[in-house]
Amino acid sequence: MINKMVFYLKVGYKLFKKEVVSKEDYRAEYDKVSDTYNHWLKEMGTHSDNIIHSKYIDPNKEFKILDFACGTGYITKGLLDKSEKYKITAVDQSSKMLEKLNAVNKEKVTIINSDGIEFLKKSNEKFDVIFFGWALSYFNHHELFKLFNNALKPQGILAIITNVHGTLDKIEEIFLEVMREKEKEVIKPMDIRLNLPKGKKGLVKWCRQYNFKALEVDEGEVFFRFKEPEELMEWLNITGALAGTKKIFNNYNEVEPLIVEKIKKEKYKNEAYEINHKFAYGVFRKE
Repeated sequence: MINKMVFYLKVGYKLFKKEVVSKEDYRAEYDKVSDTYNHWLKEMGTHSDNIIHSKYIDPNKEFKILDFACGTGYITKGLLDKSEKYKITAVDQSSKMLEKLNAVNKEKVTIINSDGIEFLKKSNEKFDVIFFGWALSYFNHHELFKLFNNALKPQGILAIITNVHGTLDKIEEIFLEVMREKEKEVIKPMDIRLNLPKGKKGLVKWCRQYNFKALEVDEGEVFFRFKEPEELMEWLNITGALAGTKKIFNNYNEVEPLIVEKIKKEKYKNEAYEINHKFAYGVFRKE
């Protein structure tokens, strides 16, 4: 018990000192999964269609749109299919992810390889609409939503889809257990819990704090089932769902078998190894 308390105190101290998985670590991780990220999009991309095709984002208007943390450009490509009138700025810190956007119409899309926060701080552009898909957990939402508000024109639209509390059930606990048992392998922790809203109500609350009025919101949950724990682990790795976790440890290959063993113990349900992706989405207007 005492050893457990000492471990959590050490982790807490590192979090306090900001000795944690960094933006550069996340960028490197997403560079690595850029070629396999399509596995995630194949299963979860269609949920982004709910904000792409929102009735509050008119296809007949010449909107100036920011696709923030755009990844491989699923939202950008969907917007191009929706309307020929949109002018899109697609921003992401992963150059490898952005390579998947090379084939788009460059007259309609400006591709920028940049840290998202730095882009917003330096840019003087004002947008009619900002899209933000599946990356909220990597940002301080207080800082980000202030910058979104500043980057939008009056009555501008913010469209978000994000993971929420309860997604990847038990995975965080599994990693904490492994970190405690393999403490000597731990270089730096990561903590995204405070950057995930509590369902659609939490998303509305966060947006309301920064003068965004909810026009439509909803939430959902998708389950994936695997025959073997190794298959579940592989899914988490190739989709980027575990992005950043490899940077926790000095030698990830050393600890991965222990992670798989704990998945085997904790995630077996209804004759399969099951993982959930819990999310919320919404369209908001700047007030």
